[in-house]
Amino acid sequence: MVSYFTIDATGEGTNFQKEISNMMHGFGDNPNPNAATVVLVENVVLQQLRTMLQEAWALCNARGGKAISNYDIIYLMRKNVIKLKRLHDYQIKLDTLDKGRQVPSGTTAETLNSLMLEDDIDPQNRKRRTHIDIIKEVDEFDEVSQIKFDTIDYLRKVRAAKLTESMSFEKYEAYHKARCSSFRSGNQLVKGYAKLERWINPNKELKITMFALEVLCFIAYETVAEIVDAVFLIRQDAKKKNGDPFSKYEGGHFCNPLSLNNAVYIKSGYEGVPAITVAEVREALRRYFSPSTGMNGLFYRNMSLDLPTRYLIL
Repeated sequence: MVSYFTIDATGEGTNFQKEISNMMHGFGDNPNPNAATVVLVENVVLQQLRTMLQEAWALCNARGGKAISNYDIIYLMRKNVIKLKRLHDYQIKLDTLDKGRQVPSGTTAETLNSLMLEDDIDPQNRKRRTHIDIIKEVDEFDEVSQIKFDTIDYLRKVRAAKLTESMSFEKYEAYHKARCSSFRSGNQLVKGYAKLERWINPNKELKITMFALEVLCFIAYETVAEIVDAVFLIRQDAKKKNGDPFSKYEGGHFCNPLSLNNAVYIKSGYEGVPAITVAEVREALRRYFSPSTGMNGLFYRNMSLDLPTRYLIL
């Protein structure tokens, strides 16, 4: 596995650097994100997805499947109830958008069938389980339905609202387009995940269904968001002064997710926000992957270059 602490370009033609740059801007980064940081974040997301695909493929073989489905991916997420809830709401919003898509006039049935994916043409597609059905199956204690308030979504909306307080119409339009960016390259007829599949599975070594690609699209988006949120927490932590417990809230561009009341400390306007650096992303990854418990937790050093198999959103 390629180390997340080094920038190792894959050299492949397909990339999501433009989309990730817009996502980082939409999550609160500078309008012109650092190019090296974008490459590092892209490599992190790519390695996370490919590692998850390997585990999903092993699970698929164990149950006798021929292709990685949304069940295999969601099963890996089963222990994170909050992410399952967000995926549940994501499908509801996605289905609402898809119902609003209209086929242009003059489109024949032959043209429509040629543009549709195999899973859409397959008559057995109606019998396949949706993400919500699988979530209900893996959620044995029905914890997902008991979550009534999405704190993560609320904090991100509060941050976006504070950043757009003093924006002009032109800047707000650009910011809105950045917030609409995703790993999904759709059009008016079908859900476009062809680019995502070329990115994570360039040699077609694995068979991935469209529903699995839909879940991977959500996971990739959430991974970028988690990295940006972690960097803001690091910046907030760096503002602490000894003896002054409120120093980290002075003039901050972010809020403490542990308390909703601290959302008022987000500074309005995004032009003064410094671009996220490579060092900040590396520090966020170091804190996440370094063990904090155990006999030698504070002095632990991974002797190999490979990082433990962990996922930022799980």
